[in-house]
Amino acid sequence: MRNAILITGFNGEIGRQTLHSLCKRKIHIIALDINNSDIKYDNVIFIKDSILNQDVIKSIFDDFNIIEIYHFAALLSQSANDNPELANKVNEEGSKLIINTAMHYAQTNESFIKIFFPSSIAVYGPRKLKNAKELDIMKPQTIYGCNKLAIEQYGTNKHEESLILGFGIDFRCLRLPGIISPYTIPYGGTTDFAPQMLHAACNNESFICKVDPMTILPFLGIENAVKAIRDIMSVENIDSNLRAFNVQEMILSPKEIIKQLKKEFPNFIVDYKVDSKFQSIADTWPENLNCEQASEKWNFINKQNNDVTFKEYLIPEIKKHYGKH
Repeated sequence: MRNAILITGFNGEIGRQTLHSLCKRKIHIIALDINNSDIKYDNVIFIKDSILNQDVIKSIFDDFNIIEIYHFAALLSQSANDNPELANKVNEEGSKLIINTAMHYAQTNESFIKIFFPSSIAVYGPRKLKNAKELDIMKPQTIYGCNKLAIEQYGTNKHEESLILGFGIDFRCLRLPGIISPYTIPYGGTTDFAPQMLHAACNNESFICKVDPMTILPFLGIENAVKAIRDIMSVENIDSNLRAFNVQEMILSPKEIIKQLKKEFPNFIVDYKVDSKFQSIADTWPENLNCEQASEKWNFINKQNNDVTFKEYLIPEIKKHYGKH
């Protein structure tokens, strides 16, 4: 049976870039998403279906020896709030189906399957923390945050069970902050204003921001987000009971983002129409993530420099993306 990697939700912001990175490896990749793919890779089999389809999930494990899973399929924060019933099905039931199926096949084959799960700063709450550590108070105020925390705990429990059995799943998780990508424009998330601003500025478009200009949140550029995912998955063994780690590289407010963008796009115009639906969520998420555990356990490097990230990566890449060298 051929070894393979399974990636779900590959059409999403992080999934797409992670798939691109994984394709450099000489291994079969099974890419599952509810939408058709507009990209092609020689070593990728694309499947259009839902992670809730048990028959499809089972057939993937029947046909391939899955050795790693990157599970990105999910409803994001605002979309989850708008449709909590679907969010519970996709974000929790779907995730548990992936974990349980991997657990079953790993036990059958007496092996371990690595699973990467992208959690979120949405697990924190109910108040805004200045420097959130992994074990700080976690009382999420959104269905999305509750979903993410539930799977963090479920995956960790299954990981511990696997260690006792001697085979099963090796669960690895990052608590991701807002992601800024020069390649895609995301929708449905609370922190999406940041990448939306970047794309609007490059295209000489005005922007209406739905959160207060002084709202501070942690962020990570897509390039370093994918690097962190690859790094945590490449470590042979993470010697820690902690399975969900904080990562970030920038601390930004809308005001700071505008300042950075105006250096390159001086005519960029932003108006504020604060939406309580967005603001109330942002006010429960941390300003800063303490990344000491990630640095200690698997050598994450927190390159925290707003000027460098915008000047040397985000601005050049967004201009290249739109052909505006």
